Amino acid sequence: MKRIVLFFTFIVLSFVVVSQNCENFIPTTVGTKVTTEHYDKKDKLSSSVVTEIKSVDIVDGKQKVVVATESFDKKGVSTGTQELIYYCNGDVFEIDTKSMLDNSQLAAYETMQIDYSFDNLQYPSNLSAGMKLKDGFVEAVISNEGIKMMTLRVDVKDAKVDAIESITVPAGTYEAAKISQTLVTKTGFITTEMQSVQWMVKDIGAVRTETYNKNGKLMGYSIVAKVE
Repeated sequence: MKRIVLFFTFIVLSFVVVSQNCENFIPTTVGTKVTTEHYDKKDKLSSSVVTEIKSVDIVDGKQKVVVATESFDKKGVSTGTQELIYYCNGDVFEIDTKSMLDNSQLAAYETMQIDYSFDNLQYPSNLSAGMKLKDGFVEAVISNEGIKMMTLRVDVKDAKVDAIESITVPAGTYEAAKISQTLVTKTGFITTEMQSVQWMVKDIGAVRTETYNKNGKLMGYSIVAKVE
């Protein structure tokens, strides 16, 4: 279950707003790939993720963007793939939070009942300093013969735009929206709270993300290494 939480955390901190044509803060050209590298607090590479835009379609009046991701360990060995879904409705972007749960891990509970509830993350297309963003969550309750066995829940709350500023990462120098938020994960009886700061760039997404524990100590960070 820990991997499910970590995977969800990465996705939540990697993508945000797009407009009706989804061209603001996520690539929408099919085939575009973004490589993100993850480092620990000692600047050592811990893993990486390659995201690729697979399709962009109009479904029920919304623009649907399907993204494939592949994760790699620090030695470059693939550790799994996942397909994610994003929607644009007017000037609001929605993340299909259910699609972000790691299906390969939930497969261990395929003989049990899994009930989902969620409130999709939504963001306006134009970010500005001082703007507060909507909370969101996803929850999976796993039961066996009517008995609840496990609850997994991830809440994203207190998100706000701190500033619009320039930032440099290996992929280049960009004008970015700096966003801070709180991420609360619950796995069974264990609850963990983290803080994050991310720099969002048009047509790419989060080019840098820093994660802190509840005491404000840096746990690790992610940077965009390459866009192709």
